[in-house]
Amino acid sequence: MSIAPEKRFSPVPTMRDVAERAGVAPATVSNVISGRRQVRQELRDRVLAAVAATGYRPNQLASSLRRMRTDTVGIVVPDLTNPFFAALVHRLEDLAGEDGYQILLVGSNEDEAREADRLQTLLSRQIDGLIMAPARDEAAALAAHRGRLPPTVLMDRGFGHAEFDAVTADNTDAVRQGCRHLIGLGHCDIAFVVTSPALDNMRERIAGYRDALEAAGLGDRARVLAGGFDIEGCRAMIEQELLRAEPPTAIFAANYVATLGAVKAIRALDLDFPGEVSLFGFDDTDWMTVLRPYLSVVVQPVAAMADAVWGLLRQRLDDRQAPCRHLRLPCTLAVRESTQRPRVAPDRARMPIVVSS
Repeated sequence: MSIAPEKRFSPVPTMRDVAERAGVAPATVSNVISGRRQVRQELRDRVLAAVAATGYRPNQLASSLRRMRTDTVGIVVPDLTNPFFAALVHRLEDLAGEDGYQILLVGSNEDEAREADRLQTLLSRQIDGLIMAPARDEAAALAAHRGRLPPTVLMDRGFGHAEFDAVTADNTDAVRQGCRHLIGLGHCDIAFVVTSPALDNMRERIAGYRDALEAAGLGDRARVLAGGFDIEGCRAMIEQELLRAEPPTAIFAANYVATLGAVKAIRALDLDFPGEVSLFGFDDTDWMTVLRPYLSVVVQPVAAMADAVWGLLRQRLDDRQAPCRHLRLPCTLAVRESTQRPRVAPDRARMPIVVSS
């Protein structure tokens, strides 16, 4: 294998520099790098050796302009610190990489104005596709850019938009299952904590809660609390609830933020946990099995949700005219140590209720 003698190349190596060093035509270098055409192994080896020697990096922007695509997908999530969204993004990044795409990730911080600004930034980068968990179900930012949107898939929220593919958990059934577990233990005073009842997924979870209590004859004891989108807001709301004259014997937290707020509230009040109050959370993370008691939670199928989101996006990239699909995926329960039979005064106690599945 012969390579041209050493020479001084430009500070930013070009394809022509590689061609001169390898002793081939620039078109040969282009074919090796792009894979568009077969190149003899001997020439291929020379080109790759020259690429390594010069430190050449292909101009992805120029390549994208020629192909009218950028091989990038934008992802917008409402909370970058929430482990549920972090896990979704982690899986989506792996799937995108396997298909030759890169992701551009932005967070809205549950703020619609910020979401609109971040979406504008993504669209200016000429993304090929968009995955979004909107800050609000109305997804006003999407409506504002309707004519400019690439193939788009919604996840977790905004399920009511018929014009977009969407993936979410079966929220109503998940909460219904969790409540049945608590009721089966004998809990008849269960407080349900959401971030905002204005979100569709929270409304669906509230519906599951009310369904389960009604079925057990406990509908008049339903108590829904809205703690807001931050952990401290949920903590304060739950502390007030636990300080009532007749506090609940169980807390069902409807998402990760509410779950963490509940743990902080219970610890701050130094309650016997779960002796005085049981806790059932939503979303499973590593820390939930680090400190005792280990938390009982609803487990969302994160990997399956990400797989479904990516699958729908790839289909939409291939066929923009196909009918939109809305997928609801079942959740499971991880029953651990934070839920047990209530230890309450006899006049409030109730024998465990048998709840049919």
